[in-house]
Order: sequence, then structure tokens, then C-alpha cells
Amino acid sequence: MAPSPGGTPAVSFDRSVGSVPAMALAREWIETNGRGSYAMGTVAGGHTRRYHGLLTAARRPPVDRRQWVNRLADAVLQNGRRVELSCQQFPDVLQAEGCKVLESFRLDPWPTWVYAWEGGRVEKSVFLRYGEDTAVVTYRWLSGAASALEARPLITDRDPHFLGRSDGRFDGKTRAIERGARVEGASGRVAMWGSAGEFQIDPTWYRNQVYAVEDQRGLDKIEDAFSPGVFRLPLEPGRPVRLFLSTERDGGVDGDLWEEEERDQRRRLVRAALVRGPMAATLTAAADQFIVTRGEGASVIAGYPWFGDWSRDALIAFPGLFLATGRWTEGPALLDTYARHVHQGLLPNQFPEGDSPTSYNAMDAPLWFVRAVQAYHRATHDDESVRRWLPVMRDIVDAYQHGTDHGIRMDGDGLIEAPAGERALTWMDAAVDGKPVTPREGKPVEIQALWYNALQFLVEVQLKWKEPTRGYDQLAQIAQKNFNEKFWNAENAYLFDVINGRHRDAQVRPNALFALAFPYEILDEKHFQPVLDTAARELLTPVGLRTLARGAPSYRPVCAGAPAERDRAYHQGTVWPWLLGPFLTAHAKVHGSSAEAKKQLVEFLRPLSNHLNAGGVGQLPEIFDGDAPHAPRGCPAQAWSVGEVLRVLWEEGVVL
Repeated sequence: MAPSPGGTPAVSFDRSVGSVPAMALAREWIETNGRGSYAMGTVAGGHTRRYHGLLTAARRPPVDRRQWVNRLADAVLQNGRRVELSCQQFPDVLQAEGCKVLESFRLDPWPTWVYAWEGGRVEKSVFLRYGEDTAVVTYRWLSGAASALEARPLITDRDPHFLGRSDGRFDGKTRAIERGARVEGASGRVAMWGSAGEFQIDPTWYRNQVYAVEDQRGLDKIEDAFSPGVFRLPLEPGRPVRLFLSTERDGGVDGDLWEEEERDQRRRLVRAALVRGPMAATLTAAADQFIVTRGEGASVIAGYPWFGDWSRDALIAFPGLFLATGRWTEGPALLDTYARHVHQGLLPNQFPEGDSPTSYNAMDAPLWFVRAVQAYHRATHDDESVRRWLPVMRDIVDAYQHGTDHGIRMDGDGLIEAPAGERALTWMDAAVDGKPVTPREGKPVEIQALWYNALQFLVEVQLKWKEPTRGYDQLAQIAQKNFNEKFWNAENAYLFDVINGRHRDAQVRPNALFALAFPYEILDEKHFQPVLDTAARELLTPVGLRTLARGAPSYRPVCAGAPAERDRAYHQGTVWPWLLGPFLTAHAKVHGSSAEAKKQLVEFLRPLSNHLNAGGVGQLPEIFDGDAPHAPRGCPAQAWSVGEVLRVLWEEGVVL
């Protein structure tokens, strides 16, 4: 992996990967447009998930997505020969002709394939127009006798969480437009047209596409897709041809101009970043895929392809996605967005997808908001903006102090607690049959760390501006004293994960690291080294930290199978890459910033750097299995996985 000469990151594979269907199908790419819409598929060109598609559009940006175009069944016609470019699994057969001629794949700056055979060579690429629900598929004839492209668009018109069948629910009304067609569905329409050639209306169904990953996830796996007709376009050297797929327009596009504008924008993003190195460049481009507009403000998609925008995820990822990448305009816009949604000191856990009410059931998200403002202030010294958010931060602290929804309140010892309930209120929020797998009722360790850091930050800015501290300094002192008396577990040389009355949860989990990872550390400095050592010994893996030590009775080595099985493992040993962030920050505090210490940070991060060429290419996944070989699981692209690595690269001055 190395940056391209143009300044954009490059992830690439040669025939050794592309020609092996299993390897090419296991590597996924994603394109986004800043609205929550996306295109997604595999290096092989075939689909293995229900979420794979060429155009999945957010109807109420950045959520309420609808998959319109599933894929293109494309082929080159040359001298009486038909060369298939596509690939797809069907019952009992993998149609992998496209893999046989796949010479290379690169992500620079968008997914690009080169197919080669005796007598011909063609390049194919896909990008989404920023700010618009339009996908552009470009074909360039590189060598060989003149030929033609034949491509059938496959339409699904469905919620991306569900599969479609040819059962009469989709009638696929098709109307001709210039060089293309418009297909009317139950929820809107999609137009498709070519830059040259013709489109012949010829409706048919592609039945029984099999999505292997869905089978592994314990879900239904077979889909039918409707094709309204077929494109036929000439392929000639020096004359690229394009197919446009859009829910917003029916034509009138300068494809060359669009491509130039998109390429320039992506180069500017990488050049503006404050981090350097091939991994940093790739992750800077990855960060852009999560940042979206929400109304007049900004937000963050927690993970692709199935998450919307979640408060906790956005605010944890904030320093890496916005500050390490030099996005000084969008950063305050995101904080303004979340400041507007604080209610009784709480933030929505996630913004609703439909008409369901907003749920304010995140115990930690408001405190992560204060942490995000703190990070922004330290990076920019922008007192004006922080003054604007100060009343919101005070409301949060006061609500926690005096009590708010879900029983969240400050106890007499200055620490924050929440009683048992139907929902888990921390980031370990998986549930099975409506019951939390890791309820963590009482006083979770990371909540105390966030609370103390928030109090001290408000004291800091209020003293700077010669304003009363409102007693926050005394609260912080009380909280710190009682925390160190109650949470230190000498037997494990670690911290209790949760305290609930007389019960102290001694399970070794990564949440203890936050007690020394924030600018204001609630943990006594004498305990920094033993906490770090215990976490390294019990939880650290090459790709992140386990959520539970392997020796625990409830440890789950693999996060796979049906939804309930995955939920039971989600926070019971499964590895999360984002947790490398607090671990490496703690490591830097213990070991300093010497050249040797930075070299150690590089070695900790190198396996994730290598993973950018596997799984979700150019991205970092949500989770990995707890046991080796640590197979990637969950979302192939996760915001806080990317954000926390970028934050560490930036704050610690690591070049990688």
C-alpha cells in the first residue's frame, strides 16, 4: 500500500488475488456520497451480501436508504466472442467468468478494475457523485480490436435490510429516455442512461442470486432482481463510455467534468490532513466516507452498510475523522448538530430511521460530546465556538448531577450511576430477547472517567474566561478520591469494570483504559503502568482489544452465526479495533514520546495497516473474532475504528 503520485491513497491487487474467486469475493469496496447513500460490492464483482449494490440511496439523508440498482451484468463483445466481466453465485454454481480475466483491481481514488484476455483489455470504474444520488460506471478500452459493451442493469427497489423476490410486489414499469430508461417502483424511480450507444427495453428477471455471507450470518440468502433491458455501447481506444444510474436526474451530465471534479476533491482531502504516511492517507480517504450532512449540519454514519448516524460513535470518532484530517468547517458543524439535540442532558443514542420516536438511552454519549469539544478546543483554541457550546455542556453536567432519564444520576460519592433496566446504557449494548447481554448496571468504570474529564474541562475553560466554576472543581476532587478508593482491584492489578452497591465486577474488560486515556485522568498515576500491563496481557491482539479476557467463563472466541449468537459474543471477547485508541494513548502516557516509544506504536498499528488490503479494502472493520486468526466481522467499514487510529497517528505524531 502506497500513495499514488496524485496524492490519493492506493490499495491494489494483481491477478494473484483477482483470479481466485474466494479471495476476490472476500474483499469488499465501498463508495459514498456525503448523504448516507452508497455503492458497495466485492473485488470479484459479485455480491455476497444483501447490502451490496451499485446505488443504495438515502431518501431522508443520511438515513432511510433504498437499494435501487443491484449490479450490472456486463460483458464485452469482440469478433464474435463474448467476454463476461461480471461474477455471481447462484444455487450450485458460481458464475466466475469475470474473475478469470480480472488482471488487477485498485482503489485510487475509487474502485477500478482492469480485465485482460488474448486480444483485448478494458478498464472499469465506479464512483458516486458527491452530494447526489448518482452512480457513474466508466469503461475505457485499453487495447485490442474495437469491440462493444453489453450491460444489463439489475433493479431491486427494496429496503437494503431485506431481499427481493419476483412475487409481484415490484412491477418494474419502464419508460424510454434518451439512450436509457426510467424504471418506476413502489417508492420512487431510478433512471439509467449511457453516454453513447443505445438501450433496448427487454424486461427479464435474474432469479436466485445467492449471497453467501448472509448464509453465514444466519439470514435468508436468495434474491431475484429485475432487468428492464440492455445497454449496448461502442468500446474504442481514447473514448471512455459511461453508464449513469440516478434517482435525481435523467441525463444532462458531463462525465469527464464530473470525474475530474471528484478526483480533485479527493486529492484535496488527503493533502489537507495533518497525518502523513500511506496508512494515514488511506484512512483520511476512508474518514470522508462516514461524514454526512444532516439537514443544515453534519453527522457521522457509524458504519457501512447497515448503521445510520449514532451519537456515541460520531463523538468518539470525532477527533480522528475531523481534527486529524483538518476538516475545520465540518467539525464545528457536527458539534452544533449534536448540541441542538441535547434533551434533559442526554443525546439520542441514534437518529431514527423512520417515524419511530427518538431514544435517549446512551449514558455516555453526552459526556463524549464534552470530550469532543475539549479535543476541538485543544486543536483550534477556538474560544468563540466553545463559548457557544458551554451552556449545553453545563446542562449535561447539571443533569447528571441532579438526575435525568433512565435513572442516570450522581451518587453521594460523586460518581455516576444508573440502575438496572430493560436497556444497556453504555457502549456494550447488545441484547438478546430484549435483555442486555452485558447490562453493567451501577457505576461503569468508563463513565466515571468521562465524568471526571468533563468536570475538569469545564473548570478549565471557566477559569480561563474568569467565570465561576459552579462547584465543578470540588465535584471532580470528590469523584477522583472515591473512584480510586473503590475501583482499584489489587488482586488483578486492574480496575473493576462496574461497581453496584457491594458488588464489584472484577472481569477484565478494556473499559478501564479510559481512566488514564483522557487529558484529565481520574486514575492515580501510580496505577497507570499496572493497568496498561494487565490490558496488554489479557486483552491486546494484533488488531484491537478483546472486550473480555479469554479466561472468563462467558468469553466467546468467535462472533458468528445467527443474530442471537452474534449478539451474545458481541461484547464477550470479540475484538474491537477502536479500542486500540485508548490503549495506545495510555501506552504513550506510560512510555513517553521517545523514538523507541513511537516505534512501538508503529508496530502496534502495523497489522491494521496490513488489513487495509483485506476485508473492506481501504477501510477498517467494526470487529474481529476474539481468537486467532481474528477473522473480520460486523460492518466492513466502521467510523470509530478509522477515527481512533487517525487520532493516535495525529496526537502521537506517528508516520505510518
